[in-house]
Amino acid sequence: MKKLILLFLLTFLISYVKADCSWSGLYAFPKGSTIKAKSMIVIEGYGGSQKIIEKLNDKYPVFLVNGKEKISLKIKETCVGQFHLTQAILFPDKSLKVGVKYTLVIENIENGEVLDRWNDRENKNEPIEYIVEKGVDTEKPVFNSMPKEIDKSLIYYGCGPAIYVDFKCDVKESSEYLVKTTVKSLTSGIITTYYVEPGKDKISIGHGMCSGEFNFIDGEEYEIEFSLVDASGNETPWTGDRIKFTRPK
Repeated sequence: MKKLILLFLLTFLISYVKADCSWSGLYAFPKGSTIKAKSMIVIEGYGGSQKIIEKLNDKYPVFLVNGKEKISLKIKETCVGQFHLTQAILFPDKSLKVGVKYTLVIENIENGEVLDRWNDRENKNEPIEYIVEKGVDTEKPVFNSMPKEIDKSLIYYGCGPAIYVDFKCDVKESSEYLVKTTVKSLTSGIITTYYVEPGKDKISIGHGMCSGEFNFIDGEEYEIEFSLVDASGNETPWTGDRIKFTRPK
């Protein structure tokens, strides 16, 4: 009987871990419901959905749609993360109409793939829609103080570790923004760039149990720099020396 109970518990735990690490997903930025007439759109693919990002506007055309109007989104940059994430940085090929609601659509996606977002108030998934606000945002995000390392963590889970290095990220910006993060291994020379969503006054660099932007190898030394990019594409590049750090122990 004890062996049967143990077998049941192990089966349950394996199923639970696999459920926690589902193997696909599409996500979009900005997360809010409004954008400007010239807005940056970021679409990220996790796991099996990375193939969609790799073939955007090839096999999978991407648009902002209002009724019969379809505005193409052009790829400015594609970033490949180091742990099951890939993202595309997109801009409309013409100005959007103020006051109009557009739906973000990727055509030809298959095998149960869905581009939507969770509505906490309605407790359901819904299409990704944006209403275009009037005005032009030309103000660049700026650091109130330059980033510095404040913490690091290494926690082991059933499917693998979560590894993060935390940096202070105190930013002045009224709209949504991302941190364009570039990490270089001083051992291998490999350079990886990814647009990372910050937390409150900090940014966590690394990966969770199932996915993440960066992966760190024990014994290697790294250096990092941060540029700021808001939802309208206004960018403040990094200045000065990169910050050196190591993998958490």
